[in-house]
Amino acid sequence: MTEPGGTLAAAKTRIRHLDEDTTSTVVVVTIAVVLALFDSAEQLGPTLVAIAIGAVALTQKRRFPVAVLTVCVALAALTLVVGGALGVIVLVLDALYVVGRFASRRALRVVEWVVVAAVLTAFVAPLLLGATLREAVFFCLQALAIFCTPLWWAGSVRQSAELARVQEARADDAERLLVLEREEAVRAERERMARDLHDVVAANLSAIAITSEAALAGPAVAPREAGALQAIRASALEGLDEMRSMILILRHGESDSQELAAPPRLAQVAQIVAATRAVDVTVVGEVPSASAASEQALARVVAEALANSERHSPGADVEVRFEEDTESISVLVTSVGGTPVDGAPGTGNGLGLIRERAERLGGRLEAGPIADGGGWRVSARVPRTGGGAERGAGRRTERAS
Repeated sequence: MTEPGGTLAAAKTRIRHLDEDTTSTVVVVTIAVVLALFDSAEQLGPTLVAIAIGAVALTQKRRFPVAVLTVCVALAALTLVVGGALGVIVLVLDALYVVGRFASRRALRVVEWVVVAAVLTAFVAPLLLGATLREAVFFCLQALAIFCTPLWWAGSVRQSAELARVQEARADDAERLLVLEREEAVRAERERMARDLHDVVAANLSAIAITSEAALAGPAVAPREAGALQAIRASALEGLDEMRSMILILRHGESDSQELAAPPRLAQVAQIVAATRAVDVTVVGEVPSASAASEQALARVVAEALANSERHSPGADVEVRFEEDTESISVLVTSVGGTPVDGAPGTGNGLGLIRERAERLGGRLEAGPIADGGGWRVSARVPRTGGGAERGAGRRTERAS
């Protein structure tokens, strides 16, 4: 099924970007039309036609920045033939800014080299046409100011946005580490309390029950004494049952109390998916059930994979596929499409932590790009029993009963 949260968030993001692009395009086209009015009557018609075509192209500037820049440059070159390119130059400057802001690193490098070539041409061409050195330097400085200023401005905005994402990611990582440390401290304290209850209280209750049972089996027990011994034995057994429940709560967090809530398990996958806003998530297959440790490990894998998809490729289509057999359960998270974030922030510890968790349970985790380069995949498989640690905890719990 497809959860509505990711789709709604992606739709809101696209609408916001559309509003921003529409507003900036209207402003740029208005300025271009005003400047075109300074052209002569013969130049005005072709210039307005070029501006209209450029305005249509600018509506797609975020999706195809290099193509839009190419169209605007071609329009400017054509209008130069009739001598009226003043208004169209504004479209070129806006397209240059968009390339510097949203184009890929490789495309941006190509455009920067083209701009360098244009600036050098503005210096060399006047000299070849007989202009003085002073005039050639003047034309070169004009070209430098006109073409490099939008790229410099866009680069500054792009760097600021990337730094903001890095700081936000660091804050998120610090918060996650703090939560993990707090959860680990709570789990350690609960485990210590469970050991104390098992080793001291449960052992004494077991001794009382055994002793009272032995006394009841003895000869010549008076009815009044037998009633008292039976009451003692029943109370001891009832206390053992309650103690077993308390130990299970402390070790596994199976309680309605929020303070004793366990780490997320596969039953909370729907909640994890619903909390994912920047990608469109589809869950395939029935969510399996297994030991607490195994379910917690796979739930962590799903949460970390979805968080990475939101961070590295917002707007992507993510599929969470569950599979199971008699010995193990597995999950495959595939992220395809979206808007790649160059140099996406993050400490890189998330995958290492969930891989270590899976391996400690006797499972494995693999993560990497899809073969055709169209996305990212995280695959994890763990035993149903959750490894030796989980079985050992089960045996200790059984002895407490």
